[in-house]
Amino acid sequence: MRLIAFAYFAHFLRHGMIFPLIPLFARDMGASGALIGAAVGAFSLLSLIAALPLGRLSDRIDARSLLLLSALFNCLYSLLLLTAEGIPGLVAAQMLGGLGFLLLIVSSQGWVSRHRDTWIRERGFGFLSLAAAAGQSLGPFFGGLLLDRTSFAVVFGVAVFLSLLGFCTAGLREEGSGTGDRVERSGLRFGQALRWLAADRRMCAVLIFSFAAVFAVSLRNSFVPVLFKERGMQEDAIGLLLSAFALSMTAVRLVIGRLLGRFPRSYMMALALGLILLGTAALPVIRHPFPTAGLMLLFGLGFGISQPLSMVMVSDRAGKSFSGLAMGMRFTVITLATLLSPVLSGLVVDAAGLETAFYCFAGLLAAAALLIRVVAGGRKAVGE
Repeated sequence: MRLIAFAYFAHFLRHGMIFPLIPLFARDMGASGALIGAAVGAFSLLSLIAALPLGRLSDRIDARSLLLLSALFNCLYSLLLLTAEGIPGLVAAQMLGGLGFLLLIVSSQGWVSRHRDTWIRERGFGFLSLAAAAGQSLGPFFGGLLLDRTSFAVVFGVAVFLSLLGFCTAGLREEGSGTGDRVERSGLRFGQALRWLAADRRMCAVLIFSFAAVFAVSLRNSFVPVLFKERGMQEDAIGLLLSAFALSMTAVRLVIGRLLGRFPRSYMMALALGLILLGTAALPVIRHPFPTAGLMLLFGLGFGISQPLSMVMVSDRAGKSFSGLAMGMRFTVITLATLLSPVLSGLVVDAAGLETAFYCFAGLLAAAALLIRVVAGGRKAVGE
């Protein structure tokens, strides 16, 4: 667990440094709002196609091999960013980086899901989420600070070094499952397993929740930096505000394992959706830096709850035999959200203005909350 957590930290530190800068990097290349959205969304393109088969593959082979392949792709991604000279090169780098991200997430989360005890899985997902949040807390601030004092090339060069730390997973042992479990999983057909999971209404409700949370929060990586820049903020101030989001996300994940064991899943889901809705709707309204920082803290708190919660709820519904495929399904809907969010928000920004995009996303989030209740058959049923 420690090796995966360290790999998570290194990955999200690097990711947190460079990903919020991608829209600024694209803008410096002369990209329009739609092209900025396309460049950000390209990160999710290959992941959307490959998440399900790679999730099923993680049920059949050891997590160590996939984690090492992830480290290789992340290293190549950082190198491509360092050498990109136009939007096509940036898009190519983003696509490869998304594939490395997918391999890390699906293989590690499938590894945790194969533990039998619920409390171990709850704490395991909380531990991984904490490591990721710690990296995201530091990453945006350091990325903005470096860019303010140096250049994009220096930031991407540091990212190359950080990507090499992912090879620490070479020492990982497959402790999550035994030989018998692997034999059992190898006899299951992909299509049958996928249909079984898709027929579970509560699984579908959890996937809608995962999609809605990521769809709204993806504004943080696309047009939240642009919104702050239009208000005259410097890059280091933007990085600090984004780090405030990640700070609260990290803080709640220190105790998320205990919270998930104490409160009903449905209550935690409602809290997460409410906080994300508040952040999405209020960001274009509040203009003073200090209230904006407080709002980013609440925004991050909601997202900090949502991700480990959705991991545990997917794991609850899937069981050990379908753990990798279920996490692949979760990652597919998350990837679809991260792909559609910047593209659609870019179109709305070009057509109706920057602030309108935030209001539209808040309305979609409220509609998703109602849909979750309908699909799951009521608030309590979601968490049963």
